[in-house]
Amino acid sequence: MHESPQSVMNKAGIIRKLDWTIQPEKIQTIADKAIAGAKRALNKISKTPRDQVTIATLQAFEEVIGVLGEKLGPLTFMKHVSVDKSQRDVADDVEKQARKFRNEVWGRKDLYDVIVCLEPTMKTFGIEEQALLKRTLDEFRHRGAALDDDARKEFLEISNNISVLESDYNRVLNEVTTTVPLTKEELDGVPPEIYESLERHGRTYKVPLDYPFFVPVRTYARNPETRRKMTIAFNNRGGKQNSERLADALALRDRKAKLAGFSNFAEYSVSIKMAKTPTRVFEFMNDLKEKLTPLGRKELENLKRLKAKELGLSSDTTTLEVWDLFYYHESLMKERFSVDQNEVKKYFPMERVVAGVLEIYQRVLNLEFIESATPNGWCEDVREFKVVDKSNGDTKGVFYLDLFPRDGKYKHFAVFDFMDRRVRDGGVFLPVASMVANFQKPTKSRPSLLTHPEVETFFHEFGHLMHVMSNSASYSSFGLDGVLPDFIETPSMMFENWVWKEEILSLLSGHFEDSRKKLPSELLEKLIDAKLLDIGLFQLRQVFYSLIDMFYHTEVPDDPRTEWFKKYQEITLFTHPTDTVPEASFGHLMGGYEAGYYGYLWSKVYAEDMFTKFEENGIMNEKTGYEYRVKILAPGGSRDPDELVRDFLGRESNSDAFMKSLGIAGKK
Repeated sequence: MHESPQSVMNKAGIIRKLDWTIQPEKIQTIADKAIAGAKRALNKISKTPRDQVTIATLQAFEEVIGVLGEKLGPLTFMKHVSVDKSQRDVADDVEKQARKFRNEVWGRKDLYDVIVCLEPTMKTFGIEEQALLKRTLDEFRHRGAALDDDARKEFLEISNNISVLESDYNRVLNEVTTTVPLTKEELDGVPPEIYESLERHGRTYKVPLDYPFFVPVRTYARNPETRRKMTIAFNNRGGKQNSERLADALALRDRKAKLAGFSNFAEYSVSIKMAKTPTRVFEFMNDLKEKLTPLGRKELENLKRLKAKELGLSSDTTTLEVWDLFYYHESLMKERFSVDQNEVKKYFPMERVVAGVLEIYQRVLNLEFIESATPNGWCEDVREFKVVDKSNGDTKGVFYLDLFPRDGKYKHFAVFDFMDRRVRDGGVFLPVASMVANFQKPTKSRPSLLTHPEVETFFHEFGHLMHVMSNSASYSSFGLDGVLPDFIETPSMMFENWVWKEEILSLLSGHFEDSRKKLPSELLEKLIDAKLLDIGLFQLRQVFYSLIDMFYHTEVPDDPRTEWFKKYQEITLFTHPTDTVPEASFGHLMGGYEAGYYGYLWSKVYAEDMFTKFEENGIMNEKTGYEYRVKILAPGGSRDPDELVRDFLGRESNSDAFMKSLGIAGKK
């Protein structure tokens, strides 16, 4: 993924052209050259005489890091999306190499000793430069650069070992090819279009564990044994090896935190986030657990009664298994609210949803998206767009949409910002990012159709793209990865609220057989009425994921699997099947959210509060949308999130709207 010679100078920005057809052996060569160049430049900076260290020294360091990131970012991105396995293999090696080099850089005492010279004069710098210096010194200290030689050496070795464990763990999940053999009878209740095109062996369909297959089978299969088989297989994707990798990583993280002077990894990790201390996280989560548990118990009883009724059993002796939750939740939606997602999704063909999402975001944020007629993508399905600021005509960046599953591709939903915005010598290097998703693929006879929750997911992920595209910071350190982890989900979560409004759904919907037919108002009303159905049980699952992550990183368990089962039952009210290794496929634990998964719920407090301003002024109000883009999205990671929210709302943030969104009363 080298930049081709024809990088394009656009109005107010430079768009880097990327070569996705690069030969695997060249990938390694480019990575080696980029790292060697960065090392030479950093060695030069490290020799700066102490009395000659200026803000330009910090900027030179930042430039080296930024240039390296944009050279290696697209290369390592290929690990997740390339259609060529040999490219993915080399990209995986490069990712490990890049992580190792970054660990070395941030652990270098000679570089830290140079940059720290600027700390006494920090207040004389510009606002963004002050933030950059603070961020840079925090990173050095957090990565062990200020430790004594022996501790620093051990810290670096541990960091490198963790990087390899994390990379291997996630590679296993990306490359999963497991299928569950199921007959048409066993798939009774599942919409035929989900499985009809799958490979067959005699009468048996080979059902993969990718979301477009797993979710509908778990939700609609009438046969409980079918749901059980799929759930067991899904929770065994990572296997024993990934379980061991997690256990090793937890022990290494704990040792690393102690070397850095912290009691545990949770304390080490949270210290530089919004929450500041694990105590605040535990208090927040335990308060939620306490408020949601009575609601969850009532919902559990309702679902048990439904199961007992369907099977002709007594509800007193009926147990609701974990693989029953989504099935009976869907049954209750139909029974109580007459909502059937299989009917709903007929109104959300992918083409209409994409067009609607683009239209809404363009209007609200005062942007224009120009699609490339000849997209420069890594796969024929990929679409490419240029983003223009309508207020001044400036180009903001380029984004890609990669929406459907394929072999070897990243299995979840995410936005990868592999080239961040940075300003150098008056030139603005524009960001490039991609939304990577796994929605149901279209067939010859039927387009890709999205359920309402999937439309919500699309809105969420597209919100991350807009965070990248709206960035106006001068330094690459303030790109999406520079946003504090417990705030990064906030902008995306706020935009989820749009998909519950009739005026929005009229833009997003159009029946796949007759696009003039919009989602009927009465069906939307039923969807809204059903929004809080089983929210206690579903949110308790989120509380569990947040807390198990914190437990793992507060006091390292002897056996993470046993701890998982124990906490799962205690928090979610369900018993996890013991013939699984669920911790082996919870990618967030090994992908940047370690001791940080709580950020999803933490972020939602801010998201719901900020949405109140759109509710007051109108959800398509362009003035509010522009203000949101400028005050919340544009700074990226260059300002404290509490300041951004206060500036946007004109007041301190509170949790009233968040509690209301859960069906729980806010503050008295």
